[in-house]
Amino acid sequence: MLDEKDRLTDALITQKYIASGYDKAASESANTQLMDAFMGILRDEHQIQHEVFNEMSNRGWYQPKAANMSDINQHISKWTQELQRVQNMAFHQQGTQQGNYQQTNIPQYGFQTGVGMPQTGSDIQQQTMYRPPQNPMI
Repeated sequence: MLDEKDRLTDALITQKYIASGYDKAASESANTQLMDAFMGILRDEHQIQHEVFNEMSNRGWYQPKAANMSDINQHISKWTQELQRVQNMAFHQQGTQQGNYQQTNIPQYGFQTGVGMPQTGSDIQQQTMYRPPQNPMI
């Protein structure tokens, strides 16, 4: 017989699994309406997952370890260096193939602390996911 802690643990694991399935379904949807439907369900599943997590946390059954800033900075540095290494390698390979190191179409990515973090308050900007054609044929 499962006690309440075991049932909540099982519910949390199940919600994580369900959310990953809806995430994959949404990202692979070819139809915008279908993707929107999956995204709505995914949002609901994340809300349920959050509520289960909060209940477990309030009861002291799930206490995630706090992130150590020095560990975070160490990982950021490590992956920034790895990104630069891969970009340099790709740049040199493309330059060798074209015979010209100056012209390249390789995108240069960077990492900035805080970018991609949830926005709050006045920082939130609406972004249009679909833009109709500029010169539609009639």
